Amino acid sequence: MTEKYVQTLERSLDVLEVLAHAEEPLGVTEIGNRIQLHKSTVHRILQTLCYRGYVERAKENEHYQLGIKIVELGIRFFNDLEIRKVAAPVLNDLAKLLNEVVHLVLPDDGEIVYIDRAESSHVVGMHSKVGRRAPMHCTAVGKAVLSTLPEEEVRHILETKGMTRYTPNTIIDPDVLLKELRSIKENKISVEKEENEIGIICLGTPVFDYSGRAIGAISVSGPASRIQEKGIERIGQEMKRAGEEVSAKLGFNYFQKL
Repeated sequence: MTEKYVQTLERSLDVLEVLAHAEEPLGVTEIGNRIQLHKSTVHRILQTLCYRGYVERAKENEHYQLGIKIVELGIRFFNDLEIRKVAAPVLNDLAKLLNEVVHLVLPDDGEIVYIDRAESSHVVGMHSKVGRRAPMHCTAVGKAVLSTLPEEEVRHILETKGMTRYTPNTIIDPDVLLKELRSIKENKISVEKEENEIGIICLGTPVFDYSGRAIGAISVSGPASRIQEKGIERIGQEMKRAGEEVSAKLGFNYFQKL
């Protein structure tokens, strides 16, 4: 049976996705160029989305950005995620203990998506924000998830998504990364030293559900000098314990599964 799609709805979703991935508000022509739609069509779609609150016009010009309705739907979705509810108190405790930023991520389509973040008392500028996507090959949480997958699946993800070099420390050789993943699989701790952002070190560990499947990961991130001063090994062990606690709350039994 051939699937039938509503073209106008598909185009509206294309517009929303373009705005979601943009770093700043976009004009009608720019949106149209990105999704290969005539600007008159884009304009009609935007007017409807604005009317419903899913898009809003930037105050300073004729550009558009996502509206508050999208935020409301996103928050509703995140609040309904069991892993987020279970992990939140554990993340907060870990952030207080280490006084560093702690993240919770989920894997999706060969990438990771940040779904929660517990803050520290320090002001740290990092790319990671709730709702943001990031590659797997150069993030601690991404590598933590990859370490639980079969090698064939890892290679497929790396071939499909690529291994973009973000810093001089980014691993761009699949075989080198696979060797590291085998080590991570053994100790359940991944370390990313300025591979995604210069000046930032992250440590990650996978989170498992009752079936033993890695459904996400948590990480601790901070300035390289401060993370090294506090001790990578100590941070790794505390983070690993937090990951085990979240996994246990989700029904995973380490003694039976490992």
